[in-house]
Amino acid sequence: MEICMEEQEKKPREFWFTLFRKGEERPLWHPELEIVFLMKGTGKIYFMDTKRMYTVREEDIFVINSFEISNFELEEDAIALSLFVSLRFAADVDPEFLQYPVNCRSYFHSDGKQERFDRLRRELADTFQEQYKSRNVSLYSKSKVIAVLEELSRYFSKKDQILDRRSRFESIRAVVNYVQMHYKENITLENLAQHTYLSKTYISRSFTKYFGVCFTEYVTLLRLTAAGKMICGEKTLAETAYESGFPNANAMIHAFKHHYGITPGEYRKQKLQGAEPEAVQQIVGQEESRDLFVSLLKYADRAVESEQTPEKIRNIIVDTHSRKQRNIPHWHRILNAGYARCVIDGTIQRELRYLQDHVGFEYIRVKGILGDDMCFMRRDMNGEIVTNYTYIDEVLDFILSVNAKPMLEFSEMPEVLAEEPVFRSMRPGCFSAPLSIERWRSVIQNLMKHLADRYGIQKLRTWLFAPWFAPDFIKIGLCTPEEYEEIYATSYQEIRAINENLLIVGPGTIDYQKYLKKFLSMCRRRQCMPDIITFRSFASGNEQDDELKLIGNNESFSTAVSADENLIKHAVKSIRKILKEEGIEQYPLVLEEWSNNVWQRDLCNDTCYKSAYLFKNILENNQSLNAMGYFAVNDRLDEVPPSASTFHGGFGLFTKNDIPKSACRALELLGQMGDKLLAKGDGYFITTRENEIQIFLYNYCHYDLLYRYRHLVNMSKTERYGVFVEKRRQAFFIRLEHMESGRYEVRRYGITKEGGSSFDAWVKMGAPDPMDEEEKELLRHASYPRYERQQVEVNPEEGLLNVKENLEPLDVWMVKIKKI
Repeated sequence: MEICMEEQEKKPREFWFTLFRKGEERPLWHPELEIVFLMKGTGKIYFMDTKRMYTVREEDIFVINSFEISNFELEEDAIALSLFVSLRFAADVDPEFLQYPVNCRSYFHSDGKQERFDRLRRELADTFQEQYKSRNVSLYSKSKVIAVLEELSRYFSKKDQILDRRSRFESIRAVVNYVQMHYKENITLENLAQHTYLSKTYISRSFTKYFGVCFTEYVTLLRLTAAGKMICGEKTLAETAYESGFPNANAMIHAFKHHYGITPGEYRKQKLQGAEPEAVQQIVGQEESRDLFVSLLKYADRAVESEQTPEKIRNIIVDTHSRKQRNIPHWHRILNAGYARCVIDGTIQRELRYLQDHVGFEYIRVKGILGDDMCFMRRDMNGEIVTNYTYIDEVLDFILSVNAKPMLEFSEMPEVLAEEPVFRSMRPGCFSAPLSIERWRSVIQNLMKHLADRYGIQKLRTWLFAPWFAPDFIKIGLCTPEEYEEIYATSYQEIRAINENLLIVGPGTIDYQKYLKKFLSMCRRRQCMPDIITFRSFASGNEQDDELKLIGNNESFSTAVSADENLIKHAVKSIRKILKEEGIEQYPLVLEEWSNNVWQRDLCNDTCYKSAYLFKNILENNQSLNAMGYFAVNDRLDEVPPSASTFHGGFGLFTKNDIPKSACRALELLGQMGDKLLAKGDGYFITTRENEIQIFLYNYCHYDLLYRYRHLVNMSKTERYGVFVEKRRQAFFIRLEHMESGRYEVRRYGITKEGGSSFDAWVKMGAPDPMDEEEKELLRHASYPRYERQQVEVNPEEGLLNVKENLEPLDVWMVKIKKI
């Protein structure tokens, strides 16, 4: 799995890292120089020059030269990291470097003779650390690779040997490609010459010249590699020989003895003796990811990592008398309470009341309104299906009681109606098409009639209705495209049947590139076009972008975090383009559900990172969307098994035991946003309301490459800030011009590690877990933002007021300025 180190994929890559595990394909040779570090477990390495197979162990480091034939096999739990360096880059660094072979094999030397290898390990660790802490290839990262090459040249280059195997390799590339595709067949120099239009003599000499082996031996090595991968299976020797290209078992046995010095049986026995029991072979997600890179990074130069980066200075001039753009706080139109049953929980009700008092949301969105945990449809003791609206009514009554309107998603299928409960989340929820579409029609019809009778049509006309869940569930087999279309259209018809002016939203897709146009086409055919277009975003990335091994688990979808810091902004732009192409660009666009990750064990959710993430995405996207519904209020969603730890990385604005997190405090500050926009830019957003100016500042940092793929090497229960791309402190100098003369009060509110983050306060408290009631109450008070107040005088001749603020990475501040 490669970790690309090039900023633009179209350019030839100069150097890159690759992770190897057991069973992953490795060529016998490659044109690049390869430096291999065994991070975990053991393996076997075979070089043509020694014609012996050696065991390599954890922290061994060795070099495979350009075009050098080798066979590297890993045992069950082993993982190796390789740095590949292109010939062009190596030649640019030192033209003479490629003239000599590198002889670097730490496994030949005892522990007392590892000093030279330790220097190389340190350079390799620094190179790797610089890569995953940087956004792209920089001069500094190139200098790190150059340092690795210089180390190899100084201590491991064999200046008494001259290599000449590369200059004319292109002429035989077609031959090599053909051999690698057909080595299992009865391939000869004659038929090879016929297919490549080269002479037998030239082919024979070229193999010896470039690879140091004759054609026949090269083919044998390919067959040996294939046989070695099958040898521990259930096939007989004869079957293994046949399927790997040997004419018979005897020929394979002879090849094993000649090249490895052992028989196939002995080779198999060695491999089996090195294998772990099956239970140990399983590479367990979080534990592996925490330890995976430790063996390498312990060699890194920590002094370099801890150096202070220069401060970035931002000078901002704001004319307070200029024409002001209207600023509508679209972002707090919707708040996700989670699943409908959550709203009946007393703790979550208390939190919703708090948020309504301190922020104020127009809609509270719930999904799973028809789930089995809502007791909506059940069988009684006689096996008869009974319908009960009690919990649905309680949910809606509460939402209305806190001066909000419901946004309802008619999702989850009562199990008594389900065709087949093909998927269940870890909470009580059945996802399936209905056994009978007419029965489903009757259910929605009766539900809508109940709502109209209880709340009245006038109220219902202000609510939002989603007829079914997002079409993304199609791809995990919860229903077919035809079933989805039928269910959505049926629900839509029954909602509209109560009143044609009810507001319907959809499709709520994450994969808008795949589903949005199909959804709109379906809506036109079935005459079920929604009034509002909705989508979701959980910062999911394409795993093939970087090809680093994703550490999966059984608690979330296996999706890495996108490298795109502006994912929501780019999604809005793409969706707006689609809507324009479809002729409906005037439709409202709503981000109905969003967060920074699909993983509810992302420990960064508890830290100051989340307040910086919310500041950035709300301030930068508020004006381009009609609503943004953050997900969700409380960590206790029951989508994953409950955690005994308070700070376990849930999505919530509050911990499971009602302690506000930095995300909650961020929304409270943003809730004070003014209705006129004065200025905005990278890291700042300045508004005004009546006689007050509000300045919002943030210094956002994105996850580094390793953590985006859930590698926890720099993460622990209390140390959670080592997983971000390194970024400089920012100094903001804001000059407010044309201010009225007089005295002003300046209030400053900050969410930093020193204040505003209950997690950081908990760490300073000694990280008690579990906590008693006194400790919880202390943390609730400690979660309030940092606060300072001062008074300043504005000179009538100058009319200037200056604001200075220094932000460390992940800090956010709000400054309020009001004339006394």
